[in-house]
Amino acid sequence: MRRGGAGRKLATLVTGVFLVKLSLAAPITGPSALLFYATVDEARRFAVDSASERGWAVLAAAEVAEFEQVLEEGDPRRLIRVSAWFTEEPAGVRVLLRGREVEVSATGEELSTDVTERYRENLTNALASLRSNWDRQHRRDPGEPEEATLVGSVGSVGDPTQRGPIGVWAYYAERYAESRACALTPTGAVLEASGADWERHRVDCLDGRSLRIHCHHGDCTARR
Repeated sequence: MRRGGAGRKLATLVTGVFLVKLSLAAPITGPSALLFYATVDEARRFAVDSASERGWAVLAAAEVAEFEQVLEEGDPRRLIRVSAWFTEEPAGVRVLLRGREVEVSATGEELSTDVTERYRENLTNALASLRSNWDRQHRRDPGEPEEATLVGSVGSVGDPTQRGPIGVWAYYAERYAESRACALTPTGAVLEASGADWERHRVDCLDGRSLRIHCHHGDCTARR
């Protein structure tokens, strides 16, 4: 009987540890942005500092960062909490956000609701601002003009007169191509198609490859 009880306790402990680790794993979906050439520690520290400067209370800054703002005082007290995960990729670190609306009663009890989809536009805009500020402070070329973080034609490789149509997120398409070992030709990223919040670019490489890169709010990935 004692062995059985010990076994059950051990199983409970192992399950608890597993659930804790599972909660730290990055979720599959949610607004995200890639910080080029960042390490996980750099990206986390940058996100935490940025949130703090904008008036968010920092609840956690370890593997998963968590921020909070008060939506409404009273009983219950309504809060918005944003969790940030940081995943290393070949091009840098991807920051993924999810949001929760929390009601806290006078006794301290909490009721939490996932509101990631409801606040998707707000979270996406916050990530775009984070990525733009990161690029401005961590450009690979110290002499690159400020506009290069927004318009690909400025600070791009080669003669701008040789370039084709240029999109708003050409800069990010070129950085993504470089992360795939593509040495850019003078034409840089050429805009092939676009919509309200997306662009498709063609990036030609000196080794003869031609990459098709799809950007959504500046977050770029290769698409076949």
